[in-house]
This record gives sequence, C-alpha cells and structure tokens, in this order.
Amino acid sequence: MNWGMKIVVGLGSFMLLIASAGIYMVSKDTDTLVDEDYYEKGLVYDDVYKRKQNTMDDGAKPRLQLEGDTLSIFFIGDVNKGELSFKRPSDGKLDLKIPFYTASNVFRLPLSTFLKGNWTLELAWESKERSYMDSQSLFLQ
Repeated sequence: MNWGMKIVVGLGSFMLLIASAGIYMVSKDTDTLVDEDYYEKGLVYDDVYKRKQNTMDDGAKPRLQLEGDTLSIFFIGDVNKGELSFKRPSDGKLDLKIPFYTASNVFRLPLSTFLKGNWTLELAWESKERSYMDSQSLFLQ
C-alpha cells in the first residue's frame, strides 16, 4: 500500500468516525438542559442573588440531618415559610416541589417515597420578612 492510499484510508476512517459520532449524538437525548425554563430564570437572577446573599450575610444556611427515612431541616428563625425543590440530576422527571411552613426552627419530611441516590435540594424560604435561598446536595441510601 503506497502513501496515497494510506492518506485516503485515513481520511475515510476519520470521516466515518465523525459521521458516526454525529448520528449517535442526534439519536440520543442525553444533552437535555437541567432547567427547561432557564431563560426565564436568568431574567430574575437578581432576586436569586439577593436571597443567596441574605443567607450568607445572616448565617442562615439550614442544617440538614437524615434520621432513618426522615429529613430534618434546621433553620435559624422560628417561623419559616417557603418551598423545597428536590432535583434528581439523573432523571428530571422525578423533580419535586414541596411547599412548607414551620412554627419552629425545624421542619421534618418523610423520605420513604423518594428513590435512593443523589438529589439536589434547593430551599427558598422567608423568615422575619427576609427572603433566603440555599442549595445543598443530598444522598439517600
């Protein structure tokens, strides 16, 4: 095989590799976005930034504690009202939003119906007329 044939075989192999990769990427739907409404969330990011900054300034980051199949969330304030957003990185169809209200500094949530594995918990709440937001990783066993 002369050098001209080697170049043709090399270029042909490369083109076949690129075409195969393109067909594979188009046929698989694994490149979906984490948030479908990312544009709308980007427009109101100032509010998210203020809430996260309030959490840092006030030292209001909630403490998570797993006790069996119950998740306890400890807040610094007594009266807390907001929303818990459970996001499953591996399957967006399992994402769940739960509103909550507490008259004490702790909120308990049974997790027996949740699938085991990695979750991201996003907390958005209000306490004493101040808005807060935090995000934490959670691994259920």
